[in-house]
Amino acid sequence: MNLAYESIDECIRYERRIYNPNKCNVNFHLHEEFEIYFLISGDVNYFVEKNMYPIQYGDVMITNNQEIHKPSFKNDNVYERITLQFTPHIVRKFNSPSLDLLSCFLNKPKGQQNKITLQPSQINEFLRLFNQIENLKPHVGYKILKLNYLIELLVLINIIFKDVNRSENLSSMPELLTSLLDYIDMNLEKDLTLESLSTKFYVDRFYMGRVFKKHIGSNIHEYILFKRISKAKQILSEGYSVTDTCELCGFNDYSNFLKMFKRTVGISPGKYKGNLGNMDID
Repeated sequence: MNLAYESIDECIRYERRIYNPNKCNVNFHLHEEFEIYFLISGDVNYFVEKNMYPIQYGDVMITNNQEIHKPSFKNDNVYERITLQFTPHIVRKFNSPSLDLLSCFLNKPKGQQNKITLQPSQINEFLRLFNQIENLKPHVGYKILKLNYLIELLVLINIIFKDVNRSENLSSMPELLTSLLDYIDMNLEKDLTLESLSTKFYVDRFYMGRVFKKHIGSNIHEYILFKRISKAKQILSEGYSVTDTCELCGFNDYSNFLKMFKRTVGISPGKYKGNLGNMDID
């Protein structure tokens, strides 16, 4: 692969965005790109897999292509963030014997150690690099610069990640919600309708839905869907057929599985499985 002719803009996507929490609904994310997230303003928690991270200005969240994630708004304050998404293959060839640029994304338990708290000088350095990317103008060398700024960010993140305190500072959630998330995670192939979950936990399904919505900012059905798609990606990478994957992930309707997978991932599960030799699936 010749990076000089590759579409860098498709492989590296930068976005700085302001939200009014009253006028937007940010749902779960699950995409093939790895993501660097930087909070500028807003009162939010950040949900990754089963964990809820309290975050503040200057905190960085890192997620790989197997981790579902989303911000959860605590109030109506204006929310602003920066995201930098990139396809992992574009940086692999810049690894050195002493540094794997994707190490901080992959060498950790799924849904854990996603938060990196920066020191003031580190915040300034991150903002400098983000601004460099944001202010790039199309010219003969801008794609090379864009890639260079990404690599600089990844070097910084990996250096900081190695020194970060491994004790997780997580937001507390009601015991019902913690148990519910654990149960869903361990039983994705089973019946997970609201009725079955309310029977399992001896709680009214409407109350359960309200608790989930209040703390996570989305509904239980969407969470289960994204968890099942995440598991499907993992199972397909292990060599299972599309039909077996559908059953193992709890989809009772094959056509619905095909539709939901394509809607979430962007391609059909058959094409995803066929492309595995050319993709970075971890």
